[in-house]
Amino acid sequence: MKVIEYRINGGDILYDFNTIRIMLKTDRSKLQRDLKRVSGKEYVKYKNQYLYKEETLFLLMEEQLFERLDKMK
Repeated sequence: MKVIEYRINGGDILYDFNTIRIMLKTDRSKLQRDLKRVSGKEYVKYKNQYLYKEETLFLLMEEQLFERLDKMK
């Protein structure tokens, strides 16, 4: 698994869509729906890629964790 992170102008850590998809091990359509709901319009377009903040990744991880815990009940 190759994790790609970007730092534009020494700011926040940003991740592209494919890296987030690989890290969360989810399919493309589910991730698109989750990103719409969670992040809204918080992304940066850089070199024809949409980059999302690290906080967005953590929110998606937290949401996925709670979904899996609910399924266990």
